Amino acid sequence: MQSKPTSESPHLQTLSREAFWHRHVSQWRESGLSKAAYCQQFSLVYHQMVYWCSKANSDGKGTKSTKASSSDFIAVTVSPTQSHCALSILLPNGIAIEGIDEHSVSLVSRLVEQL
Repeated sequence: MQSKPTSESPHLQTLSREAFWHRHVSQWRESGLSKAAYCQQFSLVYHQMVYWCSKANSDGKGTKSTKASSSDFIAVTVSPTQSHCALSILLPNGIAIEGIDEHSVSLVSRLVEQL
């Protein structure tokens, strides 16, 4: 009985390992699950999944680029907040409820009732 040379064995293991993980990375992308949930469902080691996903991305086989480009950003306008005086309540135990305005008055009244 002849056995295969041991020099071929690591190469075949590498190929089968790569095929195994590429299949799981593809299935994970299609699943809509988080990596953690997918790994739990298929009894995979999470950090290995992360490794093979990043390897697939760096090989150009991924769907998302890991580098941010200028098109990844959008312009936003920040409007200044109005500096109106908000109401504050200081309770006897030292707790302060601050920033009460017309939108939160009913919430604060319910909160104080519970205290």
